[in-house]
Amino acid sequence: MEIAAGGFRKERMDMHQDRLYGIWKLVDVPGWQKWFGAAVLGFTFALFKNYDFSLSQLQGVLIGISLILCYNQSINDCFDVEIDKLKEERMGKKLIVSGVISRKTALAITFLLLVIGLASAWFATLDLFFIAAFMAFLGTVYSAPPLRLKMKYPFSTLTQLIGCFLPFLAGVAVLFPIDWKSIIISSAFCFLAMVHRFTHEIYYSEIDSMTSKITVAVKKGVKTTKMLRTTFLFIGTVEFLFFSILGWVSLGSLLLFLLYLSLCVETLWMSYLPKPLNKLVTQIIPVSGLVLLPIGIYMSANM
Repeated sequence: MEIAAGGFRKERMDMHQDRLYGIWKLVDVPGWQKWFGAAVLGFTFALFKNYDFSLSQLQGVLIGISLILCYNQSINDCFDVEIDKLKEERMGKKLIVSGVISRKTALAITFLLLVIGLASAWFATLDLFFIAAFMAFLGTVYSAPPLRLKMKYPFSTLTQLIGCFLPFLAGVAVLFPIDWKSIIISSAFCFLAMVHRFTHEIYYSEIDSMTSKITVAVKKGVKTTKMLRTTFLFIGTVEFLFFSILGWVSLGSLLLFLLYLSLCVETLWMSYLPKPLNKLVTQIIPVSGLVLLPIGIYMSANM
């Protein structure tokens, strides 16, 4: 009896662990760190102008922006079951929706993320609420029927491109109204976010070509996509340095940007680190955007 009860308890614990793992993979925290990092840069860009923020504004960054990014990741997985099944077969990537957790549960979690994220943004500032709502709208029309723009080139790429302007602007909107200068500066983060996007397209180009999903890598080829990735990385970096020379961003923002940039291209330098340090950085990368927030707040208070 005791052995049977122990086995039952272990089975239930394993089931709970699987569900927690499924939720973690559904919201894909590591997958949106580059975008959240851009939001942190926007928030600290405003902080360097005037170091003053309330708890309601801070929760708008930590909860509002984070949950909207989680929503965009999870809504994508809810309607990508067939594509993800192919990824599981060909690449060994574990199927989450309809595999670890049911589609009904995934949709319920996704809806909850949207409601809480928008409510959090509303409590922070009205400007942040509207930007967060637009981020969620783009994520929905990109991933979900009836439009599902991710399957319709070039609208898939254009939707991604427009969306990549928004995280930096969301960070700024927590503290200040958006102006033309903020919009121009956000273009640098748009280019850098597209670097991450192109890397994703290159990695999954073979799988995407087996479905009706047409990306830049599928349409133009991997070689062209790699060239675009390098070009966008160069443009985004040079842009921000130019804004710094113009005096549009502070020295503190520039230093934080260089740290953010290093996290965007971690594959270029991590292999050169000593093994213990490499292991440490490997643990930080999946939450790198979140780590940038306290660093940015500290720098803006002391520089």
